Amino acid sequence: MGAEIDVAAHSVTPTARPRNSAAPVRAFSRALAAPLAQRDVFCGLAAIGFLNAISEKVLTSISRAGASRALLDTFDVSLILWVGCLAALWSLYRMPARAMHGRDWLFAIACVALLLLPIPAAGSLALDLLAIYLLAQSRDRGTLKAALLLVALTMPLLWDRLLIAAFSDPILHFDATLVGWMIGTSVSGNVVPLPDGSGALFIAPACSSVANLSLAVVSCAVFASLPGRRWAVDDLMWSGLGALCVIAINVTRISLIGLYPQYFDVIHGAPGATVANCLTLFALLTIGYHKIGRHHEAVDR
Repeated sequence: MGAEIDVAAHSVTPTARPRNSAAPVRAFSRALAAPLAQRDVFCGLAAIGFLNAISEKVLTSISRAGASRALLDTFDVSLILWVGCLAALWSLYRMPARAMHGRDWLFAIACVALLLLPIPAAGSLALDLLAIYLLAQSRDRGTLKAALLLVALTMPLLWDRLLIAAFSDPILHFDATLVGWMIGTSVSGNVVPLPDGSGALFIAPACSSVANLSLAVVSCAVFASLPGRRWAVDDLMWSGLGALCVIAINVTRISLIGLYPQYFDVIHGAPGATVANCLTLFALLTIGYHKIGRHHEAVDR
């Protein structure tokens, strides 16, 4: 008779290692001890500078229309500027990861002191100073692209306002002349008589075409700075065409007010402004994509 042998199965549970609770602390300490990269600090300065530069528009938009409506209106800041800011931050982030040195920290501290001023123009000046500092540091293609985008962003945020303030009479007279030519009346300064003689149009600085001309520069800078693209002389020509489109759209809108003054609230108000902004955005993005972006793709191939 065979002997039966019962084999008992035993499950072996591996002994869990005691969890090292100090590991996350050490990892965090090593991260703090690691030298900060120049591109990370400059990305932060550029983001804060842009937000400081648009702060007045954002707060005014929220107080006038409410937070939700202001968000839908992109806080009265052109979508081209938002895209330009993202492109500038991306170009800065793609720069070589160099460690911060003494003069870099001095420059960063000076920029922070400038950004602490409760003045939107200080944000634009900080962006320009950052662009100049980048050009003084290096002249590789990535740095040039980042600097170009930073300078382009400050044009609609600061420099076109100063340009209009300094040369308002000839600039407004130029717009008035174009409108007068469109509706068939003679102008005096920035005053355009209506064709039916019932009144006159007064071209204010906020209605000037120069106020949106710099958006063409930002759009050109964004498409010319795409990764893998090269700059060409044709970029200036297409940027000029974008500027002409901006002028044509603005002058046409004002001329429609002169021809149909009974629809002033519609053309000059929110509906007309929305249509004009959409047409401007469409024209600049179409020219930028088809004539700058795709052109550079062909050059690189």
